[in-house]
Amino acid sequence: MIAPAARVVPAAPPAPVRDSLTLVEIFLFALVLIPAKLVFKPLGAAGTPAAIIALAGLAIWFGNWLSPYSGVPRSRHQPIRYAIAIWAAAVIVSYLAAGLGFVPPSELGSADRGLIALGAWSGIALMVADGFSDSDRLNALMRRITLAMSVLAGIGMLQFFTGFDITPLLKIPGLSVNEPLALINERSSFRRVAGTAGHPIEFGVVLAMAFPIALHVAFTAPKGRGFWRWLGAGMIGVAIPMSLSRSAILGLLAAALVLLPTWPRQRLLRTLMILPVLLVGMRFAIPGLLGTIKSLFTGIASDPSIQGRTDDYAVIGRFIADSPVIGRGFGTFNPADYVLLDNQYLGVLIEMGGFGLFALILLFLVGVFTARGARRRSSRDDTRELSQCLAASVIVAMVGFVTFDAFAFPMATSMTFLMIGCAGAAWRISVDAEAGDGR
Repeated sequence: MIAPAARVVPAAPPAPVRDSLTLVEIFLFALVLIPAKLVFKPLGAAGTPAAIIALAGLAIWFGNWLSPYSGVPRSRHQPIRYAIAIWAAAVIVSYLAAGLGFVPPSELGSADRGLIALGAWSGIALMVADGFSDSDRLNALMRRITLAMSVLAGIGMLQFFTGFDITPLLKIPGLSVNEPLALINERSSFRRVAGTAGHPIEFGVVLAMAFPIALHVAFTAPKGRGFWRWLGAGMIGVAIPMSLSRSAILGLLAAALVLLPTWPRQRLLRTLMILPVLLVGMRFAIPGLLGTIKSLFTGIASDPSIQGRTDDYAVIGRFIADSPVIGRGFGTFNPADYVLLDNQYLGVLIEMGGFGLFALILLFLVGVFTARGARRRSSRDDTRELSQCLAASVIVAMVGFVTFDAFAFPMATSMTFLMIGCAGAAWRISVDAEAGDGR
């Protein structure tokens, strides 16, 4: 007797990849293509389109957190999540301090906007840290970041070489100008450009944060795709000096100190041979630019802007003394009403006290060490390199916070929290991979 043929069950279609990539892509291009000074007026300075998208990301993250079967990979051990929670607690405590009378009633609106900013920054960090399933998807995000920052660099280069500013043409219905758009100014006869950022310093620091990622994308490019990826990295690298910003150059130097010791010897030697050629080429292509950047550091002792800011530091002690532990309220210290600090750590000490400063430094350190932890756990060379690049990007932000009031610039702050979220994603992916190997 012939047995009946077994019923053939068609294979189930592969489950769709459910992660945050699409939403982060929308966030990135809103960040780059919409000038930073355009906001949704009812929310004030905190109401940039990118921030609103990030707030949506926070809502989605929270919904997934409440629904463990949502399909989005999660991990119980996510250091970034705990660091964000401590940072959020510090902001909320300082908000309560503002309500208890540490600031004039007219400044309470600034404290409200600080809570909105907290939600947006937390949203982008958590959406990335808990929203990517594997290293391939995380690498896809790195390529999107490089593309977005290449567009930003291209806008800045257009401004630098031609003086033409495209940003007034980038008008979005429903958005209002929060502050006057002045994205091209001059320093030492050069156009000092900002792209779509709010200030040339912000432009330079954001590109400096992106540069390690762009290098990783270029170094790991498959055969036949290297040209376009190196073009993006090159545009970002060339545009950074066009900001004529000390903060950006210091960030680049910090990134180099983190990256160069970990590079293979052959790559390091090639870089050391090519770099002088690139510098000479840039000197001939843009005469005087490198000399102007050098003078930013050699003439720092006689720079009146530096002297004015350090003189202002003498008066901040009384603001700190009013509430040294929890501060006067995040977002309430308006430089136009008080003094210009150009040091975000001092700003946090005034607005959030010692607790807030501790929370901010902890957030940075957790970002760096989760990236480094992902590097140690991984056996894949490309993943190890990406993790080191993420650590370098977070360190660029750490350095930048010393030299300008970063929280006043939404693009720089959004990029900072995005990089911290990427470090958390690399950590979680490495932990999950290690658990899958049974080690």
